[in-house]
Amino acid sequence: MMTKSFQWLTSLLSVAVAALLWNNGRPRSSTLVVHAFSTTSSSSSTIHSIDNIPCRETSIYISTLDQSITILEATLEGQDKLVDEVLMLDEERDESSDNIVDNDPYGSVLWPAALTVSEHITRDSFLMSSGGDNNHPPTLLELGTGTGLVALAASASNKYESILATDYETVPLKLLDAAYSLNQNDDNDIPTTTTPIVTSLFDICNLSVPLPPADIVCAADILYEKSTGIALAKRCIEALERGSRVVIGCSPGRPGRPAFLEELKRLLNPRLKEVDFVDVEGSTCTGERNSLICGAGSSSISDEPEMLIVALMDLTPDCL
Repeated sequence: MMTKSFQWLTSLLSVAVAALLWNNGRPRSSTLVVHAFSTTSSSSSTIHSIDNIPCRETSIYISTLDQSITILEATLEGQDKLVDEVLMLDEERDESSDNIVDNDPYGSVLWPAALTVSEHITRDSFLMSSGGDNNHPPTLLELGTGTGLVALAASASNKYESILATDYETVPLKLLDAAYSLNQNDDNDIPTTTTPIVTSLFDICNLSVPLPPADIVCAADILYEKSTGIALAKRCIEALERGSRVVIGCSPGRPGRPAFLEELKRLLNPRLKEVDFVDVEGSTCTGERNSLICGAGSSSISDEPEMLIVALMDLTPDCL
């Protein structure tokens, strides 16, 4: 999850404002069906302590792999702890500081677009059209990895030469590292081959630092602020100009999406007149959420998995 400011969290001190930021988006007329409902969780899940944050195991079925991936996401208690730390830091921090902050709570839980992007980039047709084959598989860079589902799915597919998962804070990277180990130990009697995942801190908003090299660059549900949306648009152009394919997933109601689209169209014009997300049928996530992370009006979370329209963008260098 990528953001440089925590003013958004202190402004969500009422459920009404939180619900507004997470208001359900109206789907457009064109819809691409990509998978059925795939999110599962259990209140009796094993609990782990990651950086003193209670986290539960959540099993996510990836239809393109026909297997489940185990991720770690903060329990409600863990989310409460992260939110409290953010609110405290926001009162104390120096507004001029450029230091990376390690407590943004959004990256500690799963969001719908992660599943959509996971299935998109592990589909055989996607990999074939990306020029990859068994002898020359593509490399993958994920921005704002969060719980790491996208990177874990790519790893399980064993169809990428290398995978670099990045985030601007350390907690998501620790969740991903722990989840990767869990997935290696899930079936001790069944030998499996997976692509190793390298994790690294990286802030997309710091445009003085270039994108790490990769054939495919992807991001899921990081458009939480206008500034992040503008920065991501610039990173998309940076990736496309060097020859990378770009995949962006976005759940309904993300505040930074309009700014992302506006900036992306501005930067592409006149090279590309029309660029937009395509609606795909995705799934809600389950599990408790702190009301300041996910308001009462959110369409992203439900008690049981439900169909949800998720926005997907897939850009190739030939669009320039």
